[in-house]
Amino acid sequence: MHATVDQLLAKGLVSADGGTVRATDAGRALYETVSAEPGAVSARIHAGIPAEDRAVAGRVLALITERADAELAAM
Repeated sequence: MHATVDQLLAKGLVSADGGTVRATDAGRALYETVSAEPGAVSARIHAGIPAEDRAVAGRVLALITERADAELAAM
Protein backbone atom coordinates (compact mmCIF):
# COMPACT_ATOMS: atom_id res chain seq x y z
CA MET A 1 0.00 0.00 0.00
CA HIS A 2 2.90 2.34 0.71
CA ALA A 3 4.11 1.98 -2.87
CA THR A 4 0.70 3.03 -4.18
CA VAL A 5 0.58 6.07 -1.91
CA ASP A 6 4.13 6.95 -2.95
CA GLN A 7 3.07 6.81 -6.60
CA LEU A 8 0.07 9.03 -5.95
CA LEU A 9 2.29 11.47 -4.04
CA ALA A 10 4.81 11.54 -6.90
CA LYS A 11 2.05 12.31 -9.38
CA GLY A 12 0.68 15.09 -7.19
CA LEU A 13 -2.68 13.37 -6.78
CA VAL A 14 -2.50 13.23 -2.98
CA SER A 15 -0.68 15.09 -0.25
CA ALA A 16 0.49 13.72 3.08
CA ASP A 17 0.51 15.52 6.39
CA GLY A 18 1.84 13.22 9.07
CA GLY A 19 -0.33 10.11 8.93
CA THR A 20 -3.10 11.78 6.95
CA VAL A 21 -3.28 11.44 3.18
CA ARG A 22 -5.65 13.71 1.27
CA ALA A 23 -6.52 14.10 -2.38
CA THR A 24 -5.16 17.24 -4.01
CA ASP A 25 -7.20 19.37 -6.42
CA ALA A 26 -5.61 17.39 -9.26
CA GLY A 27 -6.49 14.12 -7.53
CA ARG A 28 -10.09 15.17 -7.03
CA ALA A 29 -10.36 16.30 -10.66
CA LEU A 30 -8.98 12.98 -11.89
CA TYR A 31 -11.38 11.09 -9.61
CA GLU A 32 -14.35 13.04 -10.99
CA THR A 33 -13.28 12.32 -14.58
CA VAL A 34 -12.70 8.62 -13.98
CA SER A 35 -15.90 8.25 -11.96
CA ALA A 36 -18.03 9.86 -14.66
CA GLU A 37 -16.78 7.68 -17.53
CA PRO A 38 -18.04 4.26 -16.39
CA GLY A 39 -21.54 5.65 -15.94
CA ALA A 40 -21.71 6.94 -19.50
CA VAL A 41 -20.24 3.75 -20.97
CA SER A 42 -22.54 1.59 -18.85
CA ALA A 43 -25.57 3.61 -19.97
CA ARG A 44 -24.67 3.06 -23.63
CA ILE A 45 -24.12 -0.67 -23.09
CA HIS A 46 -27.42 -1.16 -21.25
CA ALA A 47 -29.50 1.14 -23.47
CA GLY A 48 -32.59 -0.58 -24.79
CA ILE A 49 -32.26 -3.70 -22.62
CA PRO A 50 -35.28 -4.03 -20.34
CA ALA A 51 -34.59 -4.00 -16.60
CA GLU A 52 -36.14 -7.46 -16.25
CA ASP A 53 -33.68 -8.89 -18.79
CA ARG A 54 -30.73 -7.23 -17.03
CA ALA A 55 -31.93 -8.69 -13.72
CA VAL A 56 -32.09 -12.21 -15.19
CA ALA A 57 -28.66 -11.80 -16.75
CA GLY A 58 -27.29 -10.61 -13.40
CA ARG A 59 -28.63 -13.67 -11.61
CA VAL A 60 -27.26 -16.04 -14.26
CA LEU A 61 -23.84 -14.39 -14.24
CA ALA A 62 -23.75 -14.47 -10.43
CA LEU A 63 -24.51 -18.21 -10.49
CA ILE A 64 -21.82 -18.83 -13.12
CA THR A 65 -19.32 -16.84 -11.06
CA GLU A 66 -20.23 -18.77 -7.91
CA ARG A 67 -19.76 -22.09 -9.69
CA ALA A 68 -16.49 -21.00 -11.29
CA ASP A 69 -15.17 -19.85 -7.90
CA ALA A 70 -16.11 -23.24 -6.42
CA GLU A 71 -14.30 -25.05 -9.23
CA LEU A 72 -11.18 -22.92 -8.74
CA ALA A 73 -11.27 -23.46 -4.98
CA ALA A 74 -11.43 -27.21 -5.51
CA MET A 75 -8.26 -27.24 -7.61
